[in-house]
Amino acid sequence: MAQRFGNFKVYLPNLIFKIIPDSRLGVNQAAFRVPLQLNKLDIKDYLTHVYNVTVTDVRTTVFPGKLSLNHFTGQKERSPRIKKAIVTIKEEFHYPAEPDVNKDFKGLQVEYQQQRRNNKLKGWRIRPTLRLRELSLNARQHVPSPYRDSDTPASKSDSSSSSPSSSSS
Repeated sequence: MAQRFGNFKVYLPNLIFKIIPDSRLGVNQAAFRVPLQLNKLDIKDYLTHVYNVTVTDVRTTVFPGKLSLNHFTGQKERSPRIKKAIVTIKEEFHYPAEPDVNKDFKGLQVEYQQQRRNNKLKGWRIRPTLRLRELSLNARQHVPSPYRDSDTPASKSDSSSSSPSSSSS
């Protein structure tokens, strides 16, 4: 029988835990931005069952939203509240490495952004050129996405439409 800590059953979680790098934490601690509705037991339960780590302590704080002035109405507005959880893990924790955009996307994303910037400088309207369309298609094909199926008809038509244009160049 599985361990249960909180009153929150996790089957297919629809929760986003955003990791927050913090140099002030110990080697076995990590900071996360978590949804406001989760309590400490739910956070421990989620990390234990989904990531298979041994959580020894959870500390949470709720930061109030920041005040800002809406320039259109002149009214003060408050941004949404943020909940931060500092989790102590039994094992030593290492932050994941930053992704290398040039290696992961084979430089296509950077080249695509440079082409977009150059086209913006030409005038007020972005003019997509044939080269820009090819770069965007190639960049989309190299993006790892769990939601994109390679067997869908849309991706087959995109790849078939890009191959004749590239062979005519």
